[in-house]
Amino acid sequence: MAVGFTEAKPMPYPAFKTANGFSRFAQGMIGFTPLSGWMANRVLRREIQKLVSGQLDTRLSLYSGSDLLGGKARGLRLNGKQILIDGWIPLQECQLETLEDAALFVSKDRRPILLKPLDLSLTATMAEADLNAMLNHNKAQKRLNPLTVLIPPFGKQTLTVLNPRVSFEGDRITLISLVSKQNQPADTALPVQVSGQLSAEKSRLNLRDLDLQISGFEPEELRELSQFIENYFSDIVNLNHIKVERHTVKVQIEQSEIVDGQLRLKARIHVEPQRKYLEKYVAAHGKQANSVKN
Repeated sequence: MAVGFTEAKPMPYPAFKTANGFSRFAQGMIGFTPLSGWMANRVLRREIQKLVSGQLDTRLSLYSGSDLLGGKARGLRLNGKQILIDGWIPLQECQLETLEDAALFVSKDRRPILLKPLDLSLTATMAEADLNAMLNHNKAQKRLNPLTVLIPPFGKQTLTVLNPRVSFEGDRITLISLVSKQNQPADTALPVQVSGQLSAEKSRLNLRDLDLQISGFEPEELRELSQFIENYFSDIVNLNHIKVERHTVKVQIEQSEIVDGQLRLKARIHVEPQRKYLEKYVAAHGKQANSVKN
């Protein structure tokens, strides 16, 4: 008996319709669209500043004022300098913008969701000092510690990473820290140095060609631990950990490089509503939906 595969049910995205040319012209002439844009940008900047601090410039481009009232906009662009995200992720520069023809369509509910997928481009620059500040923040420390690893010949160990410091040299990143057994005095910690070449793969940053040095250990004794560090680093530095309430976020890193002591990233971000929330919205509002596949 042949086994078939059921095609995924299309997502019920509502039809995306904007005001006609005459309506846009009229709304522009009487000032409704410019006024709507000014107010929307003020509200947008205020909301973003709840999560991001620093020098921030936002620009929301519109079709018309009436389209904005319907949750539709032509595009979005954010530029930031010397910013701090969520109180612990510092960036020298950051630019986030919707891709060409990637219009915004957002529900007007108290807890809005996207009513069509959104694609954005991201470029960001982080200096050595930024990365070190982030690594030593308590939020990063909660992700780093405790660290359970398999260290030959001692077996599974639970460790604490103390005072991590990062430096950039060419296209390589070097991390130096003190590592001790969990709940042991700090003066028993061993100095550990990890150096690797930075590379990008899908949503992850990786360290390749890893060089691991721990006082008192020979290189062959550290082979399994080196592999663990490679895997652990790529799991921690995974941009798909980005969460947007009631949405799915997928990140594709297109470029990563170290230039003049700064880490530069370029990525594309795809955001789409989760099916159950989109279906709930469509059912509640009785909208005529298009059958659009994922």
